[in-house]
Amino acid sequence: TWSCVSLSLILYYAFFCELKEKHDILTGLFNRRAYEYEIQHLESLGYGAIIFFDVDDFKQINDSYGHVQGDLCLAEIAECIKKVYANYGYCYRIGGDEFCVLLKNSEKEGMCKQEFLWRLEEKRRKITFLPTVSYGSASFSGEDIVEVKERADRDMYQYKNERKKRSSME
Repeated sequence: TWSCVSLSLILYYAFFCELKEKHDILTGLFNRRAYEYEIQHLESLGYGAIIFFDVDDFKQINDSYGHVQGDLCLAEIAECIKKVYANYGYCYRIGGDEFCVLLKNSEKEGMCKQEFLWRLEEKRRKITFLPTVSYGSASFSGEDIVEVKERADRDMYQYKNERKKRSSME
């Protein structure tokens, strides 16, 4: 009996260590390490799209409200991402204020994007200092993953620049 208990505890500990290595502690999303592993295997997994998110002017949040409030913002944004995208792919925090989703089916992207933007606006009504988030995506259909990531990154910065132009005109 004690052998079984010992073996179970060892397996539980190994499982817990693996989870800890793959998850971001602040947001509960998968971390950069898990993202890099998954990206290497993207072709065999057959994902449909890569989506990048970047929190707009995040440094100003930390400078104006402090790091605790900055962490709150990241956690709230991550919650929106997770609630919308987790059923359709894998959600990652890949940098300080950068997130990514590997979407299994690119046909779900439009629906998910609208729901994400809606959820984020709902949160912004309650947390007035919650920043906006720029979004960019690219479909994956077997080409080089570096090209797909670059397309998604360009799309995100185009979205960010268009939003800045609109806000400067207002």
